[in-house]
Amino acid sequence: MPARLRRFAAIPLSLLLLTVVLGAAPRQAEAATSFAYDTFFSSAYERQVDSRTCVAASVAMMENINNGRDLNLNQHEILRYAQARDRLNDATQRGTDPLGWDRAAEHFSQLTIRPTRYRWEAHPTEASALRKAALQIARYGKAVGLLVQHGHHAVVMTGFTSTRNPLKGSFTVTGIWYSDPLGTSHRWVSAASSPLNTYLQTDATPTYDSYWYGKYIIVIPMT
Repeated sequence: MPARLRRFAAIPLSLLLLTVVLGAAPRQAEAATSFAYDTFFSSAYERQVDSRTCVAASVAMMENINNGRDLNLNQHEILRYAQARDRLNDATQRGTDPLGWDRAAEHFSQLTIRPTRYRWEAHPTEASALRKAALQIARYGKAVGLLVQHGHHAVVMTGFTSTRNPLKGSFTVTGIWYSDPLGTSHRWVSAASSPLNTYLQTDATPTYDSYWYGKYIIVIPMT
């Protein structure tokens, strides 16, 4: 089922973060100068099954969140689907690229109760990428993919904190929650400490390398 939304207009953000640490976070909380939204639940988390499947595990997490429960998706099946549609050199590739990620996420979302259209976006700055990620999470209640470690790894941004509800006007992202398929299942960090960084891989076609290189790449829900 979709993430349940609950409003806590009088809860200070510091108290909200404490409840997250204690494992009892509301899905949404808002105060006069702060806002928080997180789509995570414990059974949504997926650990990658081998060194190639960080994107596949991230897709599985995104679909679990879409469906409100663990779907037990096969990571190797997700990876095969993504690799057949990405722009990496098939002779040398190990995982997949942003294009393979968005196509796999869209395809496997058909197995959920919330089929979703996804797309990758390349942003010139980390701040603009996180703002767009937060906006789409607030708009659709669905997680966002982040390319990290300069394109060597993938994680899922499940939620965020900000100065205001993104759907109500100008806002600044102050922190994000993310799940790492090779690390912590659920972590909040300040926006300044986000794992998102520039994509520096050059193993796709020249056209796609030019789209992605040096940019901050996210995979976002569009419906």
